[in-house]
Amino acid sequence: MKYIDPSYIIRSIPTTSNDRIYCKVLGQGAVHGAFAGYTGFTVGLVNTHYVYLPIPTIIQAPRKVNPQGRRWNR
Repeated sequence: MKYIDPSYIIRSIPTTSNDRIYCKVLGQGAVHGAFAGYTGFTVGLVNTHYVYLPIPTIIQAPRKVNPQGRRWNR
């Protein structure tokens, strides 16, 4: 039996400044939404705007990514 720690799979290098800023903005957006009384949402980047996305809408259909496509390689 072999155990693989998932933290090494997710990221094995230190974060970059872009990652830190992105996570900070997402966290601030989540807090602002919660203070405004919203529930059942997540924060995301859509066309260069940070928006509240309702979770039921996000999970209503599975997302598919082509493993040979450009998005998968990114």
